[in-house]
Amino acid sequence: MSKTGPNEPCPCGSGRNYKFCCMHRKSTEQDQKLPGNIGAMLKQIQQEEVIRRQRFGDVRPMVHIDWQAKKFVAVGDQMHWSDKWKTPIDFFSHYLRHVFTIEWMKNEHKKAYSQRHPVLQWCEQIGRLQDTLSPDSNGIYELAPSGAMRAYILLAYDLYTLRHHDALQQAIVERMKYKEQFQGARHELFAAATCVRAGFQIDYENEKDRSRRHPEFTGTHKYTGQKITVEAKSKHRRGVLGHPGDRSPVEKVCVRIGRLFNDAINKPAPSPYIIFMDLNMPPNSLPPMTQKWLKIVVGPLLTDQGKSRSSDPWNLVVFSNFPDHYPDDDKPAPTGYVVALLGRNPKIVPSHPETIISVFDAAQMHGNIPNRFEDLE
Repeated sequence: MSKTGPNEPCPCGSGRNYKFCCMHRKSTEQDQKLPGNIGAMLKQIQQEEVIRRQRFGDVRPMVHIDWQAKKFVAVGDQMHWSDKWKTPIDFFSHYLRHVFTIEWMKNEHKKAYSQRHPVLQWCEQIGRLQDTLSPDSNGIYELAPSGAMRAYILLAYDLYTLRHHDALQQAIVERMKYKEQFQGARHELFAAATCVRAGFQIDYENEKDRSRRHPEFTGTHKYTGQKITVEAKSKHRRGVLGHPGDRSPVEKVCVRIGRLFNDAINKPAPSPYIIFMDLNMPPNSLPPMTQKWLKIVVGPLLTDQGKSRSSDPWNLVVFSNFPDHYPDDDKPAPTGYVVALLGRNPKIVPSHPETIISVFDAAQMHGNIPNRFEDLE
């Protein structure tokens, strides 16, 4: 057999580089022949694992079982069960209610629709859409998700992902319950879940320490030990995601993010620095990677913000725009995007640059919703 290079895909089919997988295992273990069709079965399992990781990232498989006509799902050290869950969507819908608490949701539901938290507004839109449909013989609804439905389920999925990896802070959950703080906390949740999918363990900063400014968290790559510092910023807009005021017409939406970006780069970053920047723009307002988009969004960061620098203080900026929360109709959810900007001569050079790129790859997985429990095994 030809020798496998350390940076080449591992022959075992795990999807990871050889040096992060089987390189240091004993050769006798790798070369051992397995009896019967066990080898073929293991190969099939490995191939399925590669497909799962390509869709959902480097996350733990979902632990679930059917018993006595009920579905049991383990989330970290918690167990949830129901006789009504047909698909992961059913479970995620339950899990979001569990995290936010039924009591909180009931109190929000008592308010007028315009005064409710965005999550409760999404719930009403989802219910309205389901009222127009009929389930199939198995009790399953088949439909293209609306913006409200996808926003709701992806929030639930990120909550589940973080809790399943013991990385969900109760403090961020409490912040999300206040509609004025929901947008920023939701984007921090997206950043943390993305880093988990990229193979990082999360260590949050002590926000009670007022002696210095803090980024959101530090990540440590579980295969290489590479550390990263992560900050998340989200552009607020009037009348959007719980903020007061009337929405601006699409043609008048301001895309300036200089103030947010300056605030981010002025925070201490002891390791390679990744900034998540949510543009929060309406659907079809400014297509990504067009000349106009590059000029308005990226241009100032490369000119005005960088005139006096020979190097950039960041290693990666992840621009995202998922406008699921804008439509209030039942049409299929609008298209979102993720774009990355690498730093020029960054101040801190990572020992494992591939882990920085893996964060961008993981961000692009946002929106991949599992349709079957088997998809997450």
